[in-house]
Amino acid sequence: MKLTCNRDNLISGINIVQKAVPSKTTTEILQGILIEVGEEVRLTGNDNEFGIVYEIPAIIEEIGSIVVNSKTFGDIVRKLPDIYVTLETLNDSSMLSITSGNADYKIKTYSTESYPPVAFLDTAVSYDIKENTLVDLIRQTAFAAAPQEEKRAILRGVFMEQKNGELSFVAIDGFRLAKKAVSVDDTREFGIVVPTKILNELSKSVKGDDSVIHFCCNDNQIMFFCDTFRMVSKLYKGEYIDYRKMFPNEYKTTCVVNNKALIASFERSSLVIVDERKYPLTIKMTSDDSIMLHVNAENGTLKEKINAEITGDEIEFGMYIRVMLDCLKAIEDENIIISLTHPLGPCVITGAEDKTFRYIVMPGKITSK
Repeated sequence: MKLTCNRDNLISGINIVQKAVPSKTTTEILQGILIEVGEEVRLTGNDNEFGIVYEIPAIIEEIGSIVVNSKTFGDIVRKLPDIYVTLETLNDSSMLSITSGNADYKIKTYSTESYPPVAFLDTAVSYDIKENTLVDLIRQTAFAAAPQEEKRAILRGVFMEQKNGELSFVAIDGFRLAKKAVSVDDTREFGIVVPTKILNELSKSVKGDDSVIHFCCNDNQIMFFCDTFRMVSKLYKGEYIDYRKMFPNEYKTTCVVNNKALIASFERSSLVIVDERKYPLTIKMTSDDSIMLHVNAENGTLKEKINAEITGDEIEFGMYIRVMLDCLKAIEDENIIISLTHPLGPCVITGAEDKTFRYIVMPGKITSK
């Protein structure tokens, strides 16, 4: 195997496929990157659940394939002195020579026989979406998925649903729900649960502009793809929660408030709280068009008033700051609408202008120090 390529192109490929290389594994081969040289150069990272294949242009002199340690190979390539890099196997492919300028590395390689292949999906039936739209869908929902230690695997993913001309992303962790939807000119319908990991890594790997990325799926896998890379992931199996039933049909109190002002106030409140599960923030929506915030916690107290437009009954409820802040920081609208039916009922948040997202945050029980 022998090829010469642009160092920056190689770094871009390494950075992307490394997202699928597990940081901890007892299977040594999975710590590597598969390099395949045929009609093009393909780099692959795979952890048996999530695989990425990335193609780079190169001048190819000899075909072949090897596996190299991901960290060692990546660290070396990022430090190479020249813009061009030559990769060549030596000693019956047991070593890889990496030369660039006056630098000449030789590193150990591994046989490709035990490296698990990434199984591509049939792209005959696929869906198109702009990168910036996809990034927004992920950014405004994935944070609300349950952490990896959650026993219910299906909550560790994002529910992707296309129905009635709308593509929705939904995430639930038990304390909050995030939903973001966009209109699509496509009558096809599907509903799948995608691991949060692939979505987060995908959002970091695309440019986030008007470019179009494609995806296709079946009952077991999803694949996102474009001209240069393919990401394939297993899906979580099972019936997703009927999230539509979680939104109340009517509200007793609604509030329109500046989002940045509310975020700043929440952040100030957090400065005196050590354990917000024990001392949640008290929020009171009053009839004089204001929100009163009050916290009496381990490190001190804070009282603050925020101007707002309140409609309906006065209401007082507790709120976990971190859970609320994650939602507020994902919102781009200048003003938001907060709606409630009961002090312990769902707190529903949407944009005053942008109605494509809806959040539910569950209040906490008010306590006193």
